[in-house]
Amino acid sequence: MQFIHLVLIFVFGVVLGACGEDAPERPVSTPTPQPSTTNEQSQTAVNPRSAPASQSAGGVTVQILPENPTSTGCLRAVIQGHPGRSAVIWMVNGETVSSGIDTQLCSDNYQRYDQVSVAVGTNDKGAQTSVSIGNSLPRVVDISSTPEEIFAGTDITVQPIAEDTDGDDVDFTYQWLINGEADPALTEATLPGSRFSKGDTVQVLIVPNDFYDDGPTYESYAMQVPNAAPSITSQPPQGITSLDYRYQVVVGDPDDSQFTYRLDEAPDGMIIDAASGLIQWSLVDIAPGDYTIAIIVTDPEGAEGAQEYTLTLNASE
Repeated sequence: MQFIHLVLIFVFGVVLGACGEDAPERPVSTPTPQPSTTNEQSQTAVNPRSAPASQSAGGVTVQILPENPTSTGCLRAVIQGHPGRSAVIWMVNGETVSSGIDTQLCSDNYQRYDQVSVAVGTNDKGAQTSVSIGNSLPRVVDISSTPEEIFAGTDITVQPIAEDTDGDDVDFTYQWLINGEADPALTEATLPGSRFSKGDTVQVLIVPNDFYDDGPTYESYAMQVPNAAPSITSQPPQGITSLDYRYQVVVGDPDDSQFTYRLDEAPDGMIIDAASGLIQWSLVDIAPGDYTIAIIVTDPEGAEGAQEYTLTLNASE
């Protein structure tokens, strides 16, 4: 009995000892640090040097106008949305040329084939785009022509005056129109006078080319070929060979073949055939001296040609 009692006392003591010891502490879980809710990049401007050719974020877009620019005029950045900052950065071939708030970049900053980029806002609320500067087309700004007055039978030559912003040499192609119809054979700067007649309309189309592109076609105004005045092409006799003075007047006219002749000034007794233009004058009893003769020829439309000369009679004649 005493042995059993001692065992119970030992067991009870062990239990009490266990209850009296401090219970082991439960490990406390440490929360994992979370990233800051503030995105540090939100304060960083879009870098057009490292960004792709075109990008947008945060509902912001940017467009460069005109869409197909040349080295003439200015580029304009059209921004939509609310960029994270107001800065507008313009770059040409990767180099910053303007950084501020100017949404316009003019052509003194770039030339043909340059790559122009614009960036606005920040990486999370901004945008970037770029364009390539194209060739400036040449254009004809004026033409001169010779002769100033055109008539059938007279060649017409045109000389274009062109402008090219890029400073390129400019060549030209021509197409002449007769009464609105293009003739494939008439593609030179000179139009032969034999290819048109009185009453026709003549026009030329000129296309400039700077060896890169054709420029816009220049259309001259349509010129109507007027009636040409007759012209006396013959020369009066230089000497007197008989007492019957004769001079057959010859006329050149690309439009007409029938004319009316008259003497505007002549010595007494001299006559001209109104239909043929033959002048006759009897020199019998005509005193020596200088005699003025003026001839007028008229075509069916009333245009006139004239010739005036002095006939000298010496005493021996």
